[in-house]
Amino acid sequence: MYPNDYGPTLFRDAGNVTFDFIVVGGGSAGATVAARLSEIPEWNVLLLEAGGDPPANTETPLRFSDLMTSDVDWTFITEPEPHLFGGLEHGRCQVSRGLMLGGSSSMNAMMYLRGTKRDFDEWERLGNTGWGFGDVLPYFIKSENFTGSGGRWDAVPHGRNGPLTVSPLVSIDPAYSAVADGNRLLRLAELDDINRFAPPAVGYGPMDFTVRDGLRCSTLKAFLLPASGRQNLFVAKNVRVTQVMMQRISAPGGRNCTRAVGVEYVTPSGRAKRVYASREVILSAGVIMSPQILMVSGVGPAEHLRQHGIRVISDLPVGYNYQDHVSFAGLVFSDRKNRSRADISRESTDLVRATLDLVSAGIGTMGLTNLVSFVDTAAKGRADIQVVYLRFAYNSTRNTPNKRSRMSNMFGYSDQVARLYDDLNILSDSVLAIPINVDGRSTGRVVLRSGDPMARPKIYTNYLSHDDEIETLLRGIDFVVELSKTKPMVDAGLVLEPVEFPDCVAHAWGTRDYWVCAIRNVGTSLYHPVGTCRMGPACDHRSVVDTTLNVKGVNGLRVIDSSIMPKVVSVNTNAATIMIAEKGSDIIKKFYGKLL
Repeated sequence: MYPNDYGPTLFRDAGNVTFDFIVVGGGSAGATVAARLSEIPEWNVLLLEAGGDPPANTETPLRFSDLMTSDVDWTFITEPEPHLFGGLEHGRCQVSRGLMLGGSSSMNAMMYLRGTKRDFDEWERLGNTGWGFGDVLPYFIKSENFTGSGGRWDAVPHGRNGPLTVSPLVSIDPAYSAVADGNRLLRLAELDDINRFAPPAVGYGPMDFTVRDGLRCSTLKAFLLPASGRQNLFVAKNVRVTQVMMQRISAPGGRNCTRAVGVEYVTPSGRAKRVYASREVILSAGVIMSPQILMVSGVGPAEHLRQHGIRVISDLPVGYNYQDHVSFAGLVFSDRKNRSRADISRESTDLVRATLDLVSAGIGTMGLTNLVSFVDTAAKGRADIQVVYLRFAYNSTRNTPNKRSRMSNMFGYSDQVARLYDDLNILSDSVLAIPINVDGRSTGRVVLRSGDPMARPKIYTNYLSHDDEIETLLRGIDFVVELSKTKPMVDAGLVLEPVEFPDCVAHAWGTRDYWVCAIRNVGTSLYHPVGTCRMGPACDHRSVVDTTLNVKGVNGLRVIDSSIMPKVVSVNTNAATIMIAEKGSDIIKKFYGKLL
């Protein structure tokens, strides 16, 4: 918990106080930016977070799924789209985002994957000078407090003095060795550092996680809490920013320009207030809310803004370039091994207890999820499929805080589809092997629902709009099917179950037609959305911010969060988001001559 809430003081005195910087959003990026800017003693920094403190159950890594669709989750819901989401609730995709200090770093699965050299060199190739791999690597290292010992054969540079604890974990899951050995028999290389960059990570192995002494290390814990004693850092909780205030000013040379001078916000009691910034407003509200705030403030596609009665300040492609990784969680293994129900229950309970005992002893674990596979299914020399492994203990998928199926909470499944998983889970533990397309090309869009700044925006994902994206997921499914046939998996008693989705019963389970139907039916986000305030050079008409993260056409306004990514990295996105915040903070310090 952040020890001080400046909110009540702010609500009382807002008209009488001006800050140097206002940071909107206290999540993965915003918490980092606010902490880094407050390192300059003469700068007063105000951080406004729409949520409050994370609840206690966010601390335990294995309980991350308890938080999805809870009151600390924004739980954005996309719009219906043709040929997608038939097996999801109301035919829409769920997009979970953290609504609390630390943001999604307070509720994600904590996987610390930076991205490949190719990912960031591609950003640079798109015109983003200063954002190539060699430019961003120092910022990953700057954040890190890596707790692993030496001796890894993949020579990857790690930081030891940063605030963000990054740790290798322990797994006592009996399926770990079976899955790993099965990967090996499928001729994948064993990796001991998934963040290696030369050659790129293609293979299987354990990941590192943002875990400290067995518990979650969010950006709240890593960056904000150590800065909480600073007299120049002010953190206001439960403050919903609605728009950026703009002012026309005369610039040198007689030109008029528009400048961000503060923000409007709504207090927990529903009162509208204003607060002012003398230097900059920084939007770190994330891939959905940063474009929403920009558009209701007059920055966005001119025609779209006019349709909602909003005065256009800067005509920019805000909300476009929505990108994500599409996953398929339709491959379920049972773990029965011809045992009695009593033995299954006892062994499952024993594994859960032993795993949580590790956490109590300060030893980090994510169980089977410690393991990941990166597969080059198209012989491109780089991975296009990531496979994540999840175990659900016997008879646990219905044992959730909100009494809904864990499958619905995690993946947005309809009750009918979730019941298929729940019925298997009352027979044994369930193990999911989830192929994720990390080489997609589709882009969607975030648009305003209305001119009301409190109305949630519409999200159109446009997933799987290219045929080759379906083919990539089909090859990912083929990999898991072949994995299921390997001797280690068979000997372990892990059986791939024929989960038949209701909308796909016209096709025989396991056929190509069935898998294509299933992908379109339950293929969904694995919560890596980015790109809606795209970064690009000044001449790039597709971009919203320049390479110093300034919003084009507005002075004193930047966006620093995952929405600026020109292309989604080919791994989980949280580490790259924190890197963006680290680099963005240094860009600001350099601009004002404060970078040492």
